[in-house]
Amino acid sequence: MSEKTKNGEFEENELEKSNSSKEVTFEENDNWEFQARALTLENDDFEADTDYEKVQSEKEEKNEPEKKPVVKAKEKSPKKLSKNTIKFIITGIICAIVAALLIVFGVNYYTQPNTNEKMNPGNVALRVDKTPVSIGMYNYYYNAVSNNYISYAQQGYYDIDTSVDYSKQKTTDADGNEITWAQMFENETIDRVQYITAYYQEAVKHGVTLTDTQKEEIEKNIKSIKDAASEADLSVDEYVSSTYGEYCGVATIRKLLEQSYAANNYYRQYLIENKVDEKAVEAYFEEHKDDYTEVDFAYLFVTYDSSDANAKAEAEKNAKKYASQIKNVNDLKKLIPTACKDIVDQYVSAGYYADADACAEAIASSVETSITKSDNSFTEAGSAWLFDSNTKKGDCSAFLDETNSMYFILLKTGEPSVADDEVYSVRHILIMPGDEEEESSEAQTTKKEHTKEEWAEAEKKANTILEEYKKGKKTEYEFALLAEKYSEDTGSTSKGSNGMYGGLYEGVPLGQMVKEFESWSTDKSRKYGDTDIVKSDHGYHIMFFVEDTNSSLFKSEQAVVAEKEQEYIKSFKVKKNRRSMKKTMVAKPQSAEETTEAAN
Repeated sequence: MSEKTKNGEFEENELEKSNSSKEVTFEENDNWEFQARALTLENDDFEADTDYEKVQSEKEEKNEPEKKPVVKAKEKSPKKLSKNTIKFIITGIICAIVAALLIVFGVNYYTQPNTNEKMNPGNVALRVDKTPVSIGMYNYYYNAVSNNYISYAQQGYYDIDTSVDYSKQKTTDADGNEITWAQMFENETIDRVQYITAYYQEAVKHGVTLTDTQKEEIEKNIKSIKDAASEADLSVDEYVSSTYGEYCGVATIRKLLEQSYAANNYYRQYLIENKVDEKAVEAYFEEHKDDYTEVDFAYLFVTYDSSDANAKAEAEKNAKKYASQIKNVNDLKKLIPTACKDIVDQYVSAGYYADADACAEAIASSVETSITKSDNSFTEAGSAWLFDSNTKKGDCSAFLDETNSMYFILLKTGEPSVADDEVYSVRHILIMPGDEEEESSEAQTTKKEHTKEEWAEAEKKANTILEEYKKGKKTEYEFALLAEKYSEDTGSTSKGSNGMYGGLYEGVPLGQMVKEFESWSTDKSRKYGDTDIVKSDHGYHIMFFVEDTNSSLFKSEQAVVAEKEQEYIKSFKVKKNRRSMKKTMVAKPQSAEETTEAAN
């Protein structure tokens, strides 16, 4: 899954929030179709973005009349009109219609963008399947994407010169293709627009609505924008355009928020209702077993100055000497002050640590790690050595990393194996007894003791909710909706800030949850869809069992879900409006002054 989402979830909106309340409804007619259509203009403007159907040239033949017109004249034989004559007549009629529409609506209707989200042809940058996307909406996403890349580039994460034309700088996309950064900005913008719009369109189709909380959040955001515009002494649309992108108005922000929330709501439903096949997961695991085969090891690194002809040879000599002295992890840690002296000195002089001992201790705490067989974090030779069956636990050797001007000293501490630690996934609805707040003082915080009556009331409520579930469709999605409605565990619902939904805890390792919760979840008799009520110190948990598996299969399952979702999103075809796209934003290189200000 992509920037659109973090690990398959929608990104948080960065707009500021404040208070208000107003009913939110989805746009139904005006924004789904052009308000008027001049067929020759519309069909000429739009082009497929990738592998979309190219049937426009065939339309004329398909629309040809079944019977050819016949003109009768006095005392003359009937004469058929030629095919070209018919084309001229049809063209004349279309031109007349276009002329009439231009008189009624004006040329601007077909050529000019707007900030109020009226979806006239001149304001449509592209379409995702049946849904038109305005220039303002496109610009909002483009502004967010390009600014994100540029910001990280200024921090050294991307090799982008922000003072040079982005169309003159090359990078590599996710598929390994060499493209310009300008094209990367556009591609990722279209990907993000496609992702949100696809789920939004399906949300409308499936009757998904916004929650009251989401409606309130939208109004808070709009009020916050209006307040900021007032403080800046600008109209709301002027402020929005200058902040979020040209032709982006307050109507754009409202629509964007509505679409994002609706898309997110349907996205949750889609994931629940489109479980991947167990055989597909097992097949993926077998095909990608190297991704889940791990080996434990510890390491040190000896750096050298690549500009010094003798430094590399000296580093190699020292690395091999240190490797010969290491038999276990303690031996390796003892060598840190000597082997890593250059790095320790750099960190201390930069102020990261108070002294060399503190720095050496910090390095020692992170020397033990593991990598998978497909991981290329270390040198190819070093990785191959760790996974070689001839390399035994306790062996130590040095490997050159010329790219980073260092030698790695690797100590093998375990044998390669497929990660098979147990993990489980469940949904729950937590009902807490009495007041959930804890008693606290400046000295300490103590858990509040609840009365028998409070516990009884919580148990009664939990049973009532479970009965409500059993009287319904008894699906995982219906359970998730009840969790959103009733659960007091905000960490597993959209009420919290963890990005979770529907009371879900997935891929949970053993030992993380309370005993009663975990014991029920890992009972080997459990089957998908099992429900029950479990009591713990926190309250009553209404449980819904999803799965109990191992970490490798769980990760494989997540990978298959991501692949299926990608196929699903790509099925919503994108068509760009050539003329309107020429009016969309294009990132410009920054001046020296702007670059300095951004860095500060």
